[in-house]
Amino acid sequence: MGAWGAPTAELLFQQAQKAEHAGQIVRAYLLYAQAAAAEPGNLAYWERAQALRPMASLMKETPALPKDLAPEKVDRTLFGPVSDQDLEQARKPLPPATLKATPGRQDFDLRGDSKALWEQIAAAFHLMVVFDTAYQPVPALRLQLDSADYRDALRSLEAATNSFLTPVSDRLIFVANDSPAKRTEFESTAAVVIPFPETMSVQELQEISTGVRGTLDMNRLMVDTQRHLILIRDRVTKVRLAEKLFQDLMRPRAQVAIEVEIMTTDQSSALSYGLSLQTSFSLVNFSSKSNLLASIPSGFANFMTFGGGASLLGFGVTNAQLFANVSKASASTILRSEIVTLDGQPSTLHVGDKYPLVTNEYIGNTSGGGAVFTPPPTFSFEDLGLLLKVTPHIHGTDEVTLDVSAEFKLLGAASVDGIPVISSRKYESKTRVMTGEWAVLAGLMTSSEARTITGLPILSLIPLLRSNNINTDYGATLIVLKPHLLILPPSESATWRAWCGTETKLPSVL
Repeated sequence: MGAWGAPTAELLFQQAQKAEHAGQIVRAYLLYAQAAAAEPGNLAYWERAQALRPMASLMKETPALPKDLAPEKVDRTLFGPVSDQDLEQARKPLPPATLKATPGRQDFDLRGDSKALWEQIAAAFHLMVVFDTAYQPVPALRLQLDSADYRDALRSLEAATNSFLTPVSDRLIFVANDSPAKRTEFESTAAVVIPFPETMSVQELQEISTGVRGTLDMNRLMVDTQRHLILIRDRVTKVRLAEKLFQDLMRPRAQVAIEVEIMTTDQSSALSYGLSLQTSFSLVNFSSKSNLLASIPSGFANFMTFGGGASLLGFGVTNAQLFANVSKASASTILRSEIVTLDGQPSTLHVGDKYPLVTNEYIGNTSGGGAVFTPPPTFSFEDLGLLLKVTPHIHGTDEVTLDVSAEFKLLGAASVDGIPVISSRKYESKTRVMTGEWAVLAGLMTSSEARTITGLPILSLIPLLRSNNINTDYGATLIVLKPHLLILPPSESATWRAWCGTETKLPSVL
């Protein structure tokens, strides 16, 4: 027993083995699953639980999966394994989806009982008809149709004679009176399996399957996430309609390619000009040689003297300098990238390097007797370069809404305590742009100018009699993108029309 009297994973595993030997598959599966949840690192517990899962799901008492092994809010009546028996039945050939009738449209004006009308319509389109032995024809009918193909003619005749047909082969049809008993007797039941892509989520599968099952009132619909198959079993007419619905609802999402460019321009210039005059004067007493050697300050080689004897004094004089210096520097960076993603799915792109930054370092004294341990420094890694995250939402074929998060990081020129400063430019927004056109998402312009003047208080009013330093910095950043639609959204594709009839009288698939 573990803490607070809870059974340990090993004890649960032993109880599960006993239940499995006793033939209690459902109880064994639940105990194996609880053991795996109690000790996730033990793969043996997980393997035994997964080995019994298909068999346990076939039992009448379907186990409730633990939260650690299955997501919440999942309809357990939809998800489960497809058995080999179901697959074998799904391999059986279905009746023909279409009849090989004579194409074209014809006009009809027929009289007689329902049996005679069926024979005349079938002969007009080079089809053969077989009737139920208990078929009761409707007497004295008149059928008028203008420009009708074989589908329109057969469906009109079904409604007029209260009959239903079932294709037996591509040229032979079977006709019987339309009643629930006859439909149950003659309308065949079929099973089909429909594969679905691995990229579809459980939530999408549940929404699609629930919609199809509720629309057609399917007899059985099962989703096997292990084999990636959807099993449908019901009447042939319903199965045909369900296949078309699944094909439409599982169409690939719209896909878009997004070109992104981040353009950065930096310009800097420095201008220095003017006259460099002496701003400090040194007064030295030259009365003795010893004083001369000890008192001359550094940087002064020429002196202007006055006085004499013990009062010989001198002023330090330096040379004036006329100068002019100009320096310019410019740098341009263009980052181009392209992301291909699905409608509503976020996509992330990182192009760059991981730069190590020292976070802890020992800088104490390492001298002294004996061995002194110096701990190694610790580092953290900073992502440099372009980090782009885009989530598109496609509207038709012309516009796309984009959730954009773009960040551009580079090493700056400055540093603090030997650690370089990270220059970062970041943009986050939601915008709507036209497909196939460039759009400017964000722009940043920086401009700075610094002036430094050095000179004598009065003479510095004249520009050429002073030192002038001018530093100018200019920077610009633009983020532009252009989306291209690769796959149209399902709403822009052509739809199909199906005759579905009523809940009790489904029309034949022709």
